[in-house]
Amino acid sequence: MLSDCPGCGVRLPASDGPVHEYLTASPACWRAFGERLAADYADPERMAFHQLVVDAYAAQHPGEGQRRQVQSVGLHLMTLCLFLEHDVDPAQGPELHRRMIRRPEFPRLVPGPATLTVLHVPVEAPVPVARAASYEWGRAVWEQYVADHETVRGWLRQAGLTPGAEAEERRRDGRG
Repeated sequence: MLSDCPGCGVRLPASDGPVHEYLTASPACWRAFGERLAADYADPERMAFHQLVVDAYAAQHPGEGQRRQVQSVGLHLMTLCLFLEHDVDPAQGPELHRRMIRRPEFPRLVPGPATLTVLHVPVEAPVPVARAASYEWGRAVWEQYVADHETVRGWLRQAGLTPGAEAEERRRDGRG
């Protein structure tokens, strides 16, 4: 019997098992994500784009609107934008999240339908194939939020995290 993931809609064999505390994933989808994470942790080259995988998964499983879920989606979309539109290195993701967390409130953003899921990133593939698939999936998830792109870009500008933002802030403040 197949079951649909409530977050991304992927159909996988129904199973029991653990799920994330606040991401809306089926046990089978959560397990598939765990397999990808295990592949990342086992290979330093895959860890170079690991944050992209985490951000895509989290944004694709946004929850029902609890504060923690809403904040998670906001942070993950901000780094997806930086990775995909500004060529920021995904290895910087954890540090970027620490800088973004200071943002007081995010409104709830709701994604459109998924075109790619966690299954798009092969576990047993060479690193270049997995990297390319991860970026394809990240772009597909980013496009699920196309109606909110300007909102997310605005958050990045407010946080001073887009290229040129620091110079723009200094100019506004009369410091440069």
